[in-house]
Amino acid sequence: MTENTKQVDKEKLAEELLQVYETKNPIQFLSNEYQLSTVQAYEVQEEFVEQRTKQTGFITKGHKISMTSPATQALFGAKEPAYGTLFEDTLHTGDTKIELSSMMAPLLEPEIVFVLKEDLSIGAEEDEILEKSILSAGLEVPDSRFVDWFPKFQLMDLICDNGVTGKVIVSDKGRDDLTLAEVEKIKLTLKLDGKEISTGFASGVMGNPVTSVAWLTRKLADKNLFLKKGMAISSGTFITPIPLGKGVYEADFSLLGKVKLHVS
Repeated sequence: MTENTKQVDKEKLAEELLQVYETKNPIQFLSNEYQLSTVQAYEVQEEFVEQRTKQTGFITKGHKISMTSPATQALFGAKEPAYGTLFEDTLHTGDTKIELSSMMAPLLEPEIVFVLKEDLSIGAEEDEILEKSILSAGLEVPDSRFVDWFPKFQLMDLICDNGVTGKVIVSDKGRDDLTLAEVEKIKLTLKLDGKEISTGFASGVMGNPVTSVAWLTRKLADKNLFLKKGMAISSGTFITPIPLGKGVYEADFSLLGKVKLHVS
């Protein structure tokens, strides 16, 4: 059943998504019942973020960017990427251990994480972003509040569910001296228990991950918002997402170094 979009209760939808954290019982896609515009979906996400902050006390610490490849956008009928919000308890620094049972249906995505040394201006472009950021090796672990979610969700589901934010692991080391051309050429090698399982290049992220962050600054500028000092931005995956299983994952980014995730 499709409801009139003007009658959508964003507080109710956000509350339903938040309850999954407590019940550990994923819900059906919201798109099964509603048809929300992108603007309305982000309004639900904003309500989700506000309610989660009030419930947990964990403040927002940045953003994650999804659907940064043309192929992924085409899969979900999107014309641009989408973003979600990161919280204090979302971010983990350095080699990290997590239990698979603590999540629902997680994936793994190697990404460059930008950590801001200074506030960015509204709508900041690539040169400013590079100048004010530390770039670090990262691993994103997307997870969703929906049943059997990947790759069956609709764009509005992903946005409402805070961009399917799970966890982001960022190396405690990074660089702030790379050029745009150098960033574009960064190569990823992903290993599981010492065996190479995938490779990718930064150019697969909107041509350059810095461009991905610039897209985010423009989206936030529409709301008169900007990225602030200390925020972390997970800029988009180098590879097709893979299901997360048990083992030791190591992402090695040329020019940036490595980061490990131990999953038990």
